[in-house]
Amino acid sequence: MRIVFICTGNTCRSPMAEGLAREILGPDIQVESAGLAAWEGEPASVQAVQVLKEKGIDLTSHQARLVRREMLATADWIVPMTGTHEMQLKEAFPEFAPKIKRLGSWVRERSHQDISDPWGGSVERYRRCAEDMAALLYEVKTSLEGQR
Repeated sequence: MRIVFICTGNTCRSPMAEGLAREILGPDIQVESAGLAAWEGEPASVQAVQVLKEKGIDLTSHQARLVRREMLATADWIVPMTGTHEMQLKEAFPEFAPKIKRLGSWVRERSHQDISDPWGGSVERYRRCAEDMAALLYEVKTSLEGQR
């Protein structure tokens, strides 16, 4: 199983989701991340690195990547952070629409939840973002276990 997390710049949300997913989903699921408007090679934001370090997850070697068709083709799931990201991905890559599912839509009662962008915000804002993502990733785990 391979999951690609997508956000805008691949320096905050999607790298945090990737790091958290490695811990929550376990070693049997491959995870990576990319951005719709990423500047290739940019590091994860200082706040993202700090917040995940508090959880024992190292993002210091992360380098932003731009979404590429080849990356999406080999993914089982493409998981964007917002409805806008989801729409942009489905428009740009319609052939992958069935496997594009926003992180907030894995839980029926939160089906319209977006993961808001903490970029430029306080460490506390990044912590809240990470906690929101972690809660949703546990739901993804439950859903994937039900598919096996």
